[in-house]
Amino acid sequence: MLGRALGKQLQESGIDTLYVRGLRRPFLQHTALKLVLYNWGIRRGIFYGRKIVEEYGISFLGGKGTEIATDTPHPQGDKFTFQFPSSPLFVIDFSLWDRHSQDEKRKLVSQVLMIISTLRKYLWDYNLSLNHTTQELEEMLMEVSFFNKVRRNVEPFNAVVLDPYAEREATEDILRSADTFILGGIVDDSGWKYATRELTEIAGYHQPRVKIVLRGSRVGVPDRLNRIVSIVLRVREGQSLEESILAEQSNADKFARLLRDTTLNGDLEGNAQWLRAGDKLRERVKKIISRTQPGSSSSPR
Repeated sequence: MLGRALGKQLQESGIDTLYVRGLRRPFLQHTALKLVLYNWGIRRGIFYGRKIVEEYGISFLGGKGTEIATDTPHPQGDKFTFQFPSSPLFVIDFSLWDRHSQDEKRKLVSQVLMIISTLRKYLWDYNLSLNHTTQELEEMLMEVSFFNKVRRNVEPFNAVVLDPYAEREATEDILRSADTFILGGIVDDSGWKYATRELTEIAGYHQPRVKIVLRGSRVGVPDRLNRIVSIVLRVREGQSLEESILAEQSNADKFARLLRDTTLNGDLEGNAQWLRAGDKLRERVKKIISRTQPGSSSSPR
């Protein structure tokens, strides 16, 4: 998203080839991050190299070669201002921070850092706002965080609240049309139900609440904040909601859903196939199911 926006505006400025050194792929995204995070610019000159790849109409040269580029991203380059995407915006609200244990707080801080890393694959720090933070949270972030430009207390616009206990299910249309996604800064280690609803009441969010489900059930849908953000971004990039959820599932998520569905319908192989569960997960579920079937030594009598 960010790289695509940069590519379009480079072409509009007459730049269709860049020489790159020390940048990782995808080059446009990482070039854009250098521009917005570290105030790099575009240096003019004559740069010889070989074509490595083309991304959204921009050719990238590197190494040694005979092809020519007249521009390169550089810390001392001329400032190149481009219009980066302002949406989607992800708002993580910490109104319930003080309800967490110290271990849960550390997990939340870790998830914030992972959200920043996830966002930088598609957008950048500007697309994240931490709302209603506390001094303790800010100090914990300062202790472990890397350089970032994450914003604070941005007002949501055209927003939905992502709440696992909402009545309404999120659709691909909802996830692609909303500009802001509000998530609770909550770690649910102890089965804390309806926490997001309570948070919205405290913080004064009156936007629609929706839940992300997989074939009608929350079981198997990742609950870590960074994975939820990644699911939304995948959908925004054109993947189906189901495909996005499956791509972000941990083995624990797959196991929980495989066990649940196989207990209900008995179709271990069919369930494992659509969930893309590996052999080890199949065997674990198979053993559990066999122990609980009537007639087994461990089944209730």
